[in-house]
Amino acid sequence: MGALGLPPKAADAFLIGFLRRDYGAAGFFMLRQHGQLDGVQSLVALSVITLFVPCIANFFVMVKERGARTALAMVAFIVPFAFAVGAALNWGLRALGVHL
Repeated sequence: MGALGLPPKAADAFLIGFLRRDYGAAGFFMLRQHGQLDGVQSLVALSVITLFVPCIANFFVMVKERGARTALAMVAFIVPFAFAVGAALNWGLRALGVHL
């Protein structure tokens, strides 16, 4: 587990979430249903995927409307920001002893 406090299997849901966000959320739901995510991990994962670039189709729209350079700059900011917020959320909830 890294800064997000998520199991390695969560990476699959993030990758699928980049293709289709709803499929990524479904992946986290399945992990939760199978007992592989606790409440805090679920909140962190869903917060990150919400802040993430919605999907590859959205990225292509950003390229079309703003140009490749601006779209890549936006993704270069959005992705680390989403993971930083998730890490801060994980750390804060764990530090406060929150159990969901």
